[in-house]
This record gives sequence, structure tokens and C-alpha cells, in this order.
Amino acid sequence: MLLYQLFMLQIRLLPAAHDAVAMNRLYLTQTEAQRAIAKHINAYPLWAGGEVRDDRWEALVAKFSSRYETDISPAARQWRKKRHQCCAHLVGAALPNDTIRWVLLVTGSGSGAVKDHEHLRDAHADRLVWGDYLLVRTTRASVFGGGTRWTWSMTPQIERSEANYLTKLAAAAATGKQPHRLTAFTDALLRRPLHAGVRGQVAKMLRRAQKVWEKHSRGASWPGPDPRSLPHVGRYRSGAASSPTASD
Repeated sequence: MLLYQLFMLQIRLLPAAHDAVAMNRLYLTQTEAQRAIAKHINAYPLWAGGEVRDDRWEALVAKFSSRYETDISPAARQWRKKRHQCCAHLVGAALPNDTIRWVLLVTGSGSGAVKDHEHLRDAHADRLVWGDYLLVRTTRASVFGGGTRWTWSMTPQIERSEANYLTKLAAAAATGKQPHRLTAFTDALLRRPLHAGVRGQVAKMLRRAQKVWEKHSRGASWPGPDPRSLPHVGRYRSGAASSPTASD
């Protein structure tokens, strides 16, 4: 026990790059926070989440660092795992309304205070929700290598609402009624974080809207984006912010 206490004291004296700055992440955008969650969810499948005023973020970081050691280094996490103790990550991103959405991720194995005091859910059974999006586990087609992966999708309610509205706009624009509204809405869809799941949903919406357009437009070219060539979110980047900024 004394050896462990000495080890933890050494860990807490490491430079800031190894502690709260690195392990309690406030990301520049919601998209980056979502990508970080998807990257860690296999190793940290238990979660709790919420929102806090941006001026309370540092207090939340201090609370979780003190209670659940979310600020310890990778070396200390390995030490805990070897002793069958759980580990936790804190991920956050600023919202437009001066609040920060956060998710606390916890390893499935091992015991610890976080499992005693927080109401944790398992992402495999109780999907992690982030605003309009939920984290889902999907299966890759064999032509793309097979296996499973985690990705973000729009919630069923949001997907249905967006699809119905897009179809309505396409039908109206095809007959010359306010075509600018169709363009504005498809532009807004492309500003969503186009993770693989979201990108697939948007492509499906656009294909449906295209069919409606073709039915009513008398041969006019589809003015919206091509559902076969939608942009990708891109490669994962681990950038974090020290203070809240505008989010996606």
C-alpha cells in the first residue's frame, strides 16, 4: 500500500502534459469530442454524461480528478489495471449556449469509487447519446475488411424529421417553389459531423429526395449534393482546448 501511495505521488508530480490537460479533454468541437469517445469506447464502455455551465468546467475537472483520478497518466492507468482497479476518462466540448456537454468514460473491468458513486451505463446495451446523435456499433461489409466498429448516427427521431423535411422541400423546389430553401437545408445537412453512420443516413435522405425531385421537376438537374460523394469527417486528431470555444 505504501509503495502504491509513493507511486501515485510521483505520478501527480509529473508535468502538466501528463495530467489533467491530457486526460480531462475539452475539445475544440463537438465532432472531435465524438471522435475521441468513439476511439476510447471499446476500452471504456461504461459511461455517464451531462452538461455544465462553462464557468463550472474546471470545478468538474477538479472533482473527477480528485474522486476518480481522471487526470492520471497512461503509466498510472496501467498500474491500476494490473491491480484490478478501473480507470476513467473525462471528455467535453462547448455548446453554443455557454454550456459544456461532458461524458465520463469508465473501463468495464476493475473496481473503484467511480463505480460506487456514479450511475454508469454500458454503451453496448444503453446507447451513448450526444445531442442529436447516438453511438452505435456496426458491422463492416466483408469487401471493406469486415469486423465491427463504433460510429455516430443521428437518433431515429432526428433522422426521420430531417428526411421528411428534405423530401417536402425537394417536392416544392421541383415545381419552382422557394428552391433556395432546398439548397440551404442540404448545406445544413453537410455541416453535420459526417461520421460514417451520419454520412450513410444523409446519403439515404438525399437519394430519397432525388427521386421526389425527378418525379416533379420535368427533367431538371438535381440541385443538391451527390449522395455518392459526400465528405468524410477525416482522420482522428487529438487536439484539445484549454478553454471553451465555438462548437460544430
